[in-house]
Amino acid sequence: MRTKARIFFHGTDVPGREQAVLSSAGCGPDVARVSDIEWNGTLSVFVYVTLDVEDPRLALLQKLLLAYKVKWSEDRWDEYTDEEYEAAPLIVVEALGENHVVGGPRFYTEYDLSNACPACGAGMRQTGAYMLDGAGPSMIGLGQFRAVSSYSELIVDQPLAEALARANLSGLSLRSVYAYQPNEAPIELIWKQLWASHTLPPMSPRSTGIDFDSACKTCRRGKIDSTSPVRFAYRAKDLEGAQDVNRMWERFGYVRWNGDLKTAVLWQPYFIVTPKVWRIFRDAGVTGFQWLPIRVVDDE
Repeated sequence: MRTKARIFFHGTDVPGREQAVLSSAGCGPDVARVSDIEWNGTLSVFVYVTLDVEDPRLALLQKLLLAYKVKWSEDRWDEYTDEEYEAAPLIVVEALGENHVVGGPRFYTEYDLSNACPACGAGMRQTGAYMLDGAGPSMIGLGQFRAVSSYSELIVDQPLAEALARANLSGLSLRSVYAYQPNEAPIELIWKQLWASHTLPPMSPRSTGIDFDSACKTCRRGKIDSTSPVRFAYRAKDLEGAQDVNRMWERFGYVRWNGDLKTAVLWQPYFIVTPKVWRIFRDAGVTGFQWLPIRVVDDE
């Protein structure tokens, strides 16, 4: 495992533009990506620099940005080898923003709310086919990716769905997906939604990068925030009965919930799978996801 960092800043915030800091820090096109975007007559320069956290250029770049009083944002994540994935007991599947499609309760997906938290909606259970926003721009993702995410729900194309079905994965079933458009009958798509029958117990408090204090004050299950890199940990006893395909107990991300499904924005629990599932996605060339092996810890 190695940890990477990505620095983002606006090149026009630097006196003399972005090369004043990139050249001084030794950050060439192998690690720096610069995009010039003109909008309504205004030039924006987006600069992304990706480095190993142990690369001395990272600290130097940060020092230069401070000296120029340039604001920046930083994201960190872990990268794993295939050998580390194969040895993992389970792997958390976290979607990146690039393959997100809009769907869920606002588009008439049906849910059972009898066990839903009144404050955040955690515990609601999907009972109908998954509906996507058929009139929205995010639908283009269905033509660009083998698999997409919709508020942590996983939706895969037909060949990938067939590969998953042939693998006889425990805990997995495949459900229908529809495109909803106002004033029209929903259209069934050839894509399939992954459905897991098993939910793991809460993760260990020894997980890192998790803001446990952000959790919903009513149920302690939803509204959880995280900082990068996230490293999930579970007790050995909590993995008993785990299937090839599972869901986490917790729900991460933004919540908009007042009890009305028609206005709800609710992120669902992450999938957590065995290396067998990761291997199928890898061999299919799936992109747009971060795969995070869990670690097993002693009982607290």
